[in-house]
Amino acid sequence: MPFKLDIFAPDRIVVGVARGDISATDLVGFVQEMISAGVLHYRKIIDITSATSSIGKDELSAIAERLRTTPVLRPRGPLAIVADHKRGELARLFMSMTSDERPVEVFRSIHEARRWLLESKLPL
Repeated sequence: MPFKLDIFAPDRIVVGVARGDISATDLVGFVQEMISAGVLHYRKIIDITSATSSIGKDELSAIAERLRTTPVLRPRGPLAIVADHKRGELARLFMSMTSDERPVEVFRSIHEARRWLLESKLPL
């Protein structure tokens, strides 16, 4: 799978790193892995700087809708997406589709993303 997921339970932070070409199936599998692990309420950093994708707007919208309709016990935690500034359009599109559900920002570096996440409040 092109995504590697690391969960840091004491800090309630999830770090996902994508490498290679990412398909919609890969992204759905990654989301399902986070759902199964019960970490949607954690702070999340998703680093896609080393990934490429041909996922289109309709596929991304379907994935965002699937996330939106997934029953959760707690509000979703903030999401920081790290993307190459030349290829970050998919990340910005996802941000626009889901930012009404929880804080979402796109960053150029993992350091900026981590700093922002640490300043973000976790849902109760």
